[in-house]
Amino acid sequence: MGGGPEGDGDTGNRAPRWARAVLGGLAVAALVFASAAEVVTQDAPPFHSREGGFTARFPEAPRYEEKQETTLLGVLRTRSWEVERGALRLRVERHDVPALATVALGDEALLERAARELLADADARAAHSEPARLGTLAGRHLRYEPGLRPGETEDAWLYLQGRRLYVIFARGGTPGARATAARFAASVEILED
Repeated sequence: MGGGPEGDGDTGNRAPRWARAVLGGLAVAALVFASAAEVVTQDAPPFHSREGGFTARFPEAPRYEEKQETTLLGVLRTRSWEVERGALRLRVERHDVPALATVALGDEALLERAARELLADADARAAHSEPARLGTLAGRHLRYEPGLRPGETEDAWLYLQGRRLYVIFARGGTPGARATAARFAASVEILED
């Protein structure tokens, strides 16, 4: 009569009751964890980077990277702060642009060139670009499908403050991650010199 030694009445290829209970418990734990991560993001204290010149609400301490690149117009120093977890990517980059680049190109041309290079580096598809503002700063908002993550949408905002080029990335591949990414993007503040 029963489907096995447990006597749970299952027949066929269904997993035993204990296995279904364990898997069900894991699924509930995963949902609770995901919901808790989103609440933490919403209520997370602002991350303040004096060196970066910005504040933002990351869901956890971001990973920091720094690099320098020599260009024809001088040294480009790049610093980044990032949290990437599954379908969620939150990132702020600060590029210290060589003075000669800002003089030779001008602000608008520099933003346009940076936007083109970002889209090329991301192997972006279905890209859309529009003007954006963050406080008093004018910039560009890009929305595109990253080549390495087909079917997902990533947003990037580029703002130039003097010789500092800021790039803010937010990607969420699930509804919860999209909501977290939107809250993150809205939380970013670029500080005055």
